[in-house]
Amino acid sequence: MASIPVSIVMPLRDAGNTLSAAIESLLAQTYPSIEIVLIDHLSVDHSPDIIREFMAKDQRIRALTHSGSFVEAANLAWQKSSGDLIARMDCDDIAHPDRIAEQVNFLSQNPEVAACGTQVRILKRIEGGASPPDPGYQRYEKWVNSVISSEDIRNQRFVDSPIPNPTSMIRREVMEALGGYQDPEWAEDYDFWLRLIEAGYRLGKVERKLLDWFDSEGRSTRTQERYALPLFQAAKATFLSRLPAIQQLGVVICGAGPIGKEMATLLRSHGIHIHAFLEVNHRQIGNRIAGIPVLDSEEFSKFPDNSVALSAVGQDGARERIRKLAIECGFSEGKDFFCVA
Repeated sequence: MASIPVSIVMPLRDAGNTLSAAIESLLAQTYPSIEIVLIDHLSVDHSPDIIREFMAKDQRIRALTHSGSFVEAANLAWQKSSGDLIARMDCDDIAHPDRIAEQVNFLSQNPEVAACGTQVRILKRIEGGASPPDPGYQRYEKWVNSVISSEDIRNQRFVDSPIPNPTSMIRREVMEALGGYQDPEWAEDYDFWLRLIEAGYRLGKVERKLLDWFDSEGRSTRTQERYALPLFQAAKATFLSRLPAIQQLGVVICGAGPIGKEMATLLRSHGIHIHAFLEVNHRQIGNRIAGIPVLDSEEFSKFPDNSVALSAVGQDGARERIRKLAIECGFSEGKDFFCVA
């Protein structure tokens, strides 16, 4: 049986310190039918020299340059590729040798799944090597590696981006149907996954750590405003506000702290009615926040029939406690209950 052709696409800029290792990890893939499409986005370092050296050694590598936006470069990469499956890769990460083979096998065995990712190991890049990531990335790694099934990915998509973008593999027809990446004010990859799920597609994840994902001070998630937390919250609110149940019923927000207040403000800007905040902090119960009453969390059971519940708390363990309480009160996650932090 012929192998399914896979295009691995990599937009890059000034990646001279990491590019060679990233490309070598792709050339070492055990899966045979690959092409590697590199899009050099305005590099001023020695990245172009590295690309030329690899192209001279391996005909599976193709390269283009692009002077427009990064999102345009990311779209050009897959548009100029030829594979039936499109895999993303970042220029500062390392793919494990079986990554592509495992993902092709997963999509072949799950034809109802439009795209998949893998689990990751997140490392902090330091001079001379790597170290464990910062606490925030440790929490993200633990969470994203636990969200495996299509149902969990769909239900928890408003916690954070459920697919690490440099692990993604997408069917070409799905990428074409969605028009690739759009250029919103927030992260284009998170926007893509939210749009894909909104359109009714299913996502999956290979339950193996098949990518070393390196955090560094120069990584775009740290340097570009579109990846800042407030804009992630804005993306969540925008897509939440388009859910018919929320438009019809409004929401009750579990948590009257900074996260809950911010989400209430964002949802109200989209015309969504906020019934109440629910709190365990007795100092807040009975108050009003921008006219919205703060009620005792024990009143949670009054809301399943007339609102959608949002868990908006960031403390360790709080999400799980609210999820348990919501289910006990008759809410169903992914239908009328969502976690947003």
